Amino acid sequence: MKTDYRIMDLLNRYHLYLYTLGYSIKSVKDNHCSITDYVNAVEEIAELEDKTVEELASDIDKIFQQYDKGGEKNHLISQDNNNRTLNGLEHFKEFVSACNKI
Repeated sequence: MKTDYRIMDLLNRYHLYLYTLGYSIKSVKDNHCSITDYVNAVEEIAELEDKTVEELASDIDKIFQQYDKGGEKNHLISQDNNNRTLNGLEHFKEFVSACNKI
């Protein structure tokens, strides 16, 4: 897949947003999710939806509901990574909302 640098910019900004929330770049032994885990979760959902990250951002409220617990697409997320993916999406939703207020 060809890298779209506008998308990369959005993911880099999301990365910095998570850093300001106090997340580490890599997971530590106590299994706390990291910035990398959450960014990967957003990329995973974008791929499942066959959308760019920018397209995902523009429709994040609807998409989050679909993948949330009880949502129609929750079963598509690996149960081992379910919380990581949902938390990554939830933080991405908060990030997009914060960006829209600027």
